[in-house]
Amino acid sequence: MTRSRVTGEAPDAYYRLARPWVPGSDTTARPMLTVSDTWIGPGIDAVAPYTDMRGQYPWQSMRFREYGNTGPGSVVHVPENRPQLTADEAESHTVAAHLGDWTPGRS
Repeated sequence: MTRSRVTGEAPDAYYRLARPWVPGSDTTARPMLTVSDTWIGPGIDAVAPYTDMRGQYPWQSMRFREYGNTGPGSVVHVPENRPQLTADEAESHTVAAHLGDWTPGRS
């Protein structure tokens, strides 16, 4: 997710930003999420923005990273709960780097 806005009517710190989903058919899957240059509202728990879906697949073992986010839900209170990309790493975490010239909805 890049250059987005995460908003809503939820009470402050009510929701998590993400949780990893590992399909039962492929337990070697390692979900990935990069949230960059995104405004994150107060409804996201800034202290613990990620949660486990199942105990055997903790979010910390997945590829969740952030870069350059703003807003009350993006504040880093506990650094180990908000893995951040460096500026150099962020350059390789772009839509073009992952999808090339493919556009959703086109073959």
